[in-house]
Amino acid sequence: MLFISVIPGEDLPSLSIWEADKLAHALVYAMLCAGVILTLRIQNTWAKNRLKAIIFALVLCNLYGAGIECIQGLFLPSRTFDIYDLMANGIGTLMGVTGSLFIFKPH
Repeated sequence: MLFISVIPGEDLPSLSIWEADKLAHALVYAMLCAGVILTLRIQNTWAKNRLKAIIFALVLCNLYGAGIECIQGLFLPSRTFDIYDLMANGIGTLMGVTGSLFIFKPH
């Protein structure tokens, strides 16, 4: 994720459909958040305090996305900070949590 987020914009394939970019952001962050939750579940953090695990995953993934957007805006001349990317990342993390709630039901 980090590599794709920091490579120069001109090296990225051109997408003619604007929404495809945001969908990709949402799907990647859904997988990231689900992965964090899976890791917490394996460590039994999920069973001990499910709400804290969900909040931790949401905060961690959203901070990661915000950090990457800030790096793009501040340090990468061919990339820009995009609030819509940030929103798509947030939607993706919510999708990851929602999917995890269906997959990892309480015992």
